[in-house]
Amino acid sequence: MATAADLPLVGGHVALDFVNSTDEQDPAGDDVLRTAADLCTWGQRCGLLGDEVQLGGGEAELARALSARELLHDMFIARIDAGSPRPAQLAELAGMVAEAYGAGTLAQADDGHLSWSWPRSQLSSVRHAVVTGALELLESAPGGRLKLCPGENCGWIFLDTSKRGNRRWCSMSECGQQAKDAQRRARRRARSSG
Repeated sequence: MATAADLPLVGGHVALDFVNSTDEQDPAGDDVLRTAADLCTWGQRCGLLGDEVQLGGGEAELARALSARELLHDMFIARIDAGSPRPAQLAELAGMVAEAYGAGTLAQADDGHLSWSWPRSQLSSVRHAVVTGALELLESAPGGRLKLCPGENCGWIFLDTSKRGNRRWCSMSECGQQAKDAQRRARRRARSSG
């Protein structure tokens, strides 16, 4: 079973990797974010948190993060299915994004680029970075570029950044290879029974 420290990050965007933190590749569908420490590990791995993180109140923050993950999953699925989020979902995301921007700092880099940042010592920074990133992705991702992996026991969401927009699998080394192996076995069975 994967953990927050080794779960593949194949979504192509931090918000998608966060949504994929429920390990759908495992038939039991185990969640890698079971504790505040898991959320901290995931955030550090993705560069959202520093080495010294305040975990006080961490279980409450974990609950808020998991609630955000569920909302974002539903919104990404609606986008993939060419549907629309419900008004209540939009209002919930708007509240999360407003809270995130209220907790963040807007800074300008030397090259003039503007970006938001959050304290790297606060566990809530993971949620804030994820929800604002998700909003930007939902605003800007071209149609058909958000995809759902068809791999067996998968269902991870990814951003197809391939030139032709024909990426099919979350990971060619995992789901893509499993599908190729299954096709190969089916061809062998067909030849031997024919």
